[in-house]
Amino acid sequence: MMTGVSLTCGGRRSCGFIFSRLRHLPGKNYNGMVTYNWRSCASMLALSVDSDGHDVVGRRHFSRLSKEKATAPVNFDPSKRWMAVPPANAVHLSIGSVYVYSMWTPGFTTALGVVSSAPADWTHSQVLPVFSTAAVVLGVTTSALGSWVEKSGPRKAGLVGSMFWSSALCTTALGVHLHSLPLLYMGYGMFGGVGWGLMYLAPVTTVMKWFPDRRGLATGMALSAFGAGAALAPVLIQTMVDLFSVAPDFIGQTQQVILETLPDGSQIVASDSSVGTPGQHVVVATESDVGRLNYVTTGPGVYALDSGGDTGMSKALGALGLFYGVLGALGSRFMMVPHPEWTPAPATSKAEEVTLSPTTEIKQQDIGLPVDFVTGSTKQFPLLWLSVFGNATGGLALLSSSKLMITDIWAGVAPEIVTASFATGYVSALGIGMAAGRFGWSALSDYLGRKNTYAVFGLGIPIVGLAPSLCHSASIGGNDGIVLPLLMTFYGGSVLAITFYGGIFSVLPAYIADLFGQKHAGAIHGKALTAWAASAVAGPMGLAYLRSQSVEHGIQDLIEKVHDPGAFHQAFGCSLEETETIRTLIDAKTITIKRLMEVVPDETIDPTPFLYDTTCYMAAGLIGVSFVSNMMIQPLDVKKILEDMDQKEVKE
Repeated sequence: MMTGVSLTCGGRRSCGFIFSRLRHLPGKNYNGMVTYNWRSCASMLALSVDSDGHDVVGRRHFSRLSKEKATAPVNFDPSKRWMAVPPANAVHLSIGSVYVYSMWTPGFTTALGVVSSAPADWTHSQVLPVFSTAAVVLGVTTSALGSWVEKSGPRKAGLVGSMFWSSALCTTALGVHLHSLPLLYMGYGMFGGVGWGLMYLAPVTTVMKWFPDRRGLATGMALSAFGAGAALAPVLIQTMVDLFSVAPDFIGQTQQVILETLPDGSQIVASDSSVGTPGQHVVVATESDVGRLNYVTTGPGVYALDSGGDTGMSKALGALGLFYGVLGALGSRFMMVPHPEWTPAPATSKAEEVTLSPTTEIKQQDIGLPVDFVTGSTKQFPLLWLSVFGNATGGLALLSSSKLMITDIWAGVAPEIVTASFATGYVSALGIGMAAGRFGWSALSDYLGRKNTYAVFGLGIPIVGLAPSLCHSASIGGNDGIVLPLLMTFYGGSVLAITFYGGIFSVLPAYIADLFGQKHAGAIHGKALTAWAASAVAGPMGLAYLRSQSVEHGIQDLIEKVHDPGAFHQAFGCSLEETETIRTLIDAKTITIKRLMEVVPDETIDPTPFLYDTTCYMAAGLIGVSFVSNMMIQPLDVKKILEDMDQKEVKE
């Protein structure tokens, strides 16, 4: 007797799915007619529809972002594991541009004045914390969503991160266009931090799983693209800015235009001026101001506000937001993770342990200390946290302000060398150094050991601590012949120091896996990155505060050195005795170090190159703290700790 089965399918795709598999079900052939066991058919039907009768086969077919779809077969050819690297690199190329925030800050602080800061423009102290905000959100994201990244897989995490990063740049573009500081913080700070965290974690943990035998090399391959993104971004940004920027209307040279200073500190063309439109609000650009702008060809002088000038920052941010979003999404789509039982080399027998080299043993993917135990019950984690924090603070201070710093320190003593293109090249060189450090130090750590590699980073103490002496020698040495060697020494030392910064983070995942085991390394990595978030607050914000204090001191010192009260009054519209008015002019950015240098005696030394002395000393001290913390870290016996934990659970 034949048993018939009637199937009601939720769609053509479900029917095809079911009937294409009926031939594999147990049945009997009666004169060319095949009968199927009704239980097997019912089971197949249950796999094709959900509890509400909706088609789930098609849904599974398109769920390319799930962790299941991103998981390679257990027998995946180990020789092809390199295929997992390019997609991860594409994601990191996209998010690597987050490190070149210093390329945006000059435009942020001159968004209204264009050639120099207008009274209503943002200050460096206002915009530098945007980068710190992004870093804090990064730390929160990696800490809170580290486990979600592991659970959801790299494709979904990478795509979500790419969407956030693209939205971050586009929102920041809107903030610049509307001159809204809250939008700047929401965009680059909030959205950017979430995108940064997700796009950082997913590729690193993915590539590391493919290379358990060479963890340092794996993270180096993944994070070198992060540095490469930071190296390529300055050129892209500068190209976009030059393309979209428009110079404001030039009124005339400073000595040709009579200016009137208003009570709020701003300046306008005076009614008795023969040049310019009386009442027109203006900004005054010095030689150093226009020297950093490729699109201004009229030289220093008086420029009109609200005359159609544009820094090009808003349009550049929007264009790059779309580009980086697409690049990150494409890379995310093709990322894949190995099967939990996959190994990079086949074992000769099930009983044998797979060995990777004479000195390295493959550690099982499922071996590792729980996250809560690591963060709450070990001394190693807080010491590692301090090692990351101190080393990263100086690097982040430099990265967040590198273009401003190289211009402030060296443009005055070597104006023919330190041009806008040179400053952009310096930012790119730091990105190259970071990429080289991420790959080189992580690969070397497989041979030197993670702890020893971190110890090498202590060389940053003399490099950073002695940097101010180079600046002082160039500024007050009086010998033009030593300027170029000192500049190149500073340049080379900065790049070397930034390789240490890159190495901190490329070595960190392998350091964590060595100390605490691989199983929960991704989640522990997220917790450890809170140290980076803290350093990103201490570094840029510390630099902003110390620099602002140095600027204030420099301005007051220059005012005391003014010997010609008439020249001061002509430039700023007040006398040296009007202290309250001077305070208003300083706050309005009308009185600046650059403009004061035009009214002080010629032999006066420009204090601008010395604005970063205290920052360098602070950073050197923190690197010393990191060095000591790293040397105090001792290895853990992970297997024994896990066995003790299992025995404790059995007793309870």
